Amino acid sequence: MTELKHQDADFAQFLHALEDCIYVMDWDGEQFRYRYVNRAAAVLSQIGSEHMGRTFAEVYAHEPEMGKYLHHKYMKVVDERVSIRFDDGTLLPTGALSGESILSPIFGERGEVTAVACVTRDMITSSERRQHLHHYAYHDELTQLFNRRFLYEFLHKSFGLFLIDLDNFKNINDALGHETGDTLLIEVAQRFRQSFGPPYVIARQGADEFIIVCETPIAKPEEQAKRILEVLDKPFLLGDRLIRVSASVGISTSPERAELSMLLRQADIALYYAKSKGRNRYHEYNESLRYDQVVKFDYEIALNQCIEREELLLHYQPIFDAARNQVVEVEALLRWNLGHKRLVSPADFIPVAEETGLIVPIGEWVIRQACKDLPKISEKFGPDVRVAVNISRVQFEDEHFVERLNAIVAEEGVSPERFDLEVTESLVMRNLEEICAILDQLRAQGYTISLDDFGTGYSSLGILAQIPIDKFKLDRSFIVQMNPAVISALLAMARAMDLDVVAEGVEDGDQLIQLMNMGCPGIQGYLICRPMSVDDLPNIWFPDMQHHVV
Repeated sequence: MTELKHQDADFAQFLHALEDCIYVMDWDGEQFRYRYVNRAAAVLSQIGSEHMGRTFAEVYAHEPEMGKYLHHKYMKVVDERVSIRFDDGTLLPTGALSGESILSPIFGERGEVTAVACVTRDMITSSERRQHLHHYAYHDELTQLFNRRFLYEFLHKSFGLFLIDLDNFKNINDALGHETGDTLLIEVAQRFRQSFGPPYVIARQGADEFIIVCETPIAKPEEQAKRILEVLDKPFLLGDRLIRVSASVGISTSPERAELSMLLRQADIALYYAKSKGRNRYHEYNESLRYDQVVKFDYEIALNQCIEREELLLHYQPIFDAARNQVVEVEALLRWNLGHKRLVSPADFIPVAEETGLIVPIGEWVIRQACKDLPKISEKFGPDVRVAVNISRVQFEDEHFVERLNAIVAEEGVSPERFDLEVTESLVMRNLEEICAILDQLRAQGYTISLDDFGTGYSSLGILAQIPIDKFKLDRSFIVQMNPAVISALLAMARAMDLDVVAEGVEDGDQLIQLMNMGCPGIQGYLICRPMSVDDLPNIWFPDMQHHVV
């Protein structure tokens, strides 16, 4: 027994004397726990006797990513039940570089893995370590190209750059796996290296985007863009598959050295434009062009503050009842006075507001402002006049829409009977059963429901019998074409279904007279009145209206 103790002590001394780092981790089926480290391992890892029996997660609680990395590394040995070698030079989650390691399983009496032993040899000198760290700091780990950090620190001003995005790269990852995708990225990087030497500098932006920066003035940037597309034109052999790859290229150039951040932003805009035109294309940024994505982004930022800056306003367009010779309703039309300097078309900013969800607070502002304007509207057109408000799909999909609508109307002291809520056919058809239930609820509370722009959506006559509405508005295209047979049929159907009808876009007297002769109850358009502020709305009455009716 004494001899065995001496042998164990001698063996421990031998292990402590080794310059290689030795770790032994017990495995309990769920966690690895430190059982032994020699002197070299203790010095390198700062792990001592107080850490014995503790898990990776406990020892590296201050660096959880390192704990996860080590756990997965050792688990690979448990799963494969063989010794595994890990090469040196791997960048660890701590920012350090790993040495060469060999991990081996230790088996129990029943053949189960009970522990894992690790021997690590760190042959990198301090000078080499600094070189490795410098390399990893400024290079992309997968392709070994430069990264964005290198470009910003060493090429912060350049004459131009090409931003390259592989077309449909996600499909390759999904169909063939990420390993195949990584192999493709490495091959693409290699082709760029072979084709673009000085004065070009090549970098990987991330994912499937590459940057080629030029350090001298570029005479014909479009020729270089064609070269980039030609470089990718030859199929890539990935395993046993030939894969064709195309790319989109955004170009930004300057006659003088320009800030890299500006060039990259312009190239990104140009790339987006090229991709919008299809695959395998390039586009050079042009200051004089209107780029929709830039305008859209600018609108998105500005719309966030449009209410606080009091840039929104409502114009109203009357809806005239020819039989009664009076205005029965006014439609509230949203306008945006951007910066109190320029009116932005609703066609430009409403889609942005809907896409970003900003239409919800903006829509609530519209309802509240219409309530505030209603007394002035009533003074001009009578106490029973209604105000029509367009309701966006995004507003309707908000679970609190009805609750907020009722709260605003109640707070402003307005009856729901004074409101006409206009919805589109496409909105209703997105979720017919659910939307119809909401419309039924709103009608029961006293709101009028109108189907706007009838004839521009699904154009199904059957929809009028399916949805709970009070009236529909004939799109102006019906009025422009002025087919009496079609319009008369629609009006007859509306009367049979006890629905009111409004003809939109009436612009001349002949249209008005024909619609009156067909018995169309509601008229809306420039002939009656253009949209204008509540203070500018005129009194509307035609003294000889009935003389024109046949």
